[in-house]
Amino acid sequence: MSYDHDEIANRLAKKFKTKHRRKGVDIISNNRAMEVATSQEDLHQSVPQLNRSRAAKKYMVVPPSLYKKTKKLLKDTGIGVMNTNGNIRKRSRKKKQ
Repeated sequence: MSYDHDEIANRLAKKFKTKHRRKGVDIISNNRAMEVATSQEDLHQSVPQLNRSRAAKKYMVVPPSLYKKTKKLLKDTGIGVMNTNGNIRKRSRKKKQ
């Protein structure tokens, strides 16, 4: 199954009653920042983008095929993992110092 970055971002933006942003972090709502990554290359580019965000909770949105790689990459960063439907797979928390 193929995943389209813009399609996922638009669907989640609608779900969280906000807009898909073309620059920077894809979706920002209330105290939450979400970055969509549809490939392994996207994952590595998205982490620094989320770290620059001042949102209290940060989530990486990934398809099921990337769950394990994402969890391993984001270990001890405080960034959570969300599936493409907006369901949280790993909670966001404060970063360990």
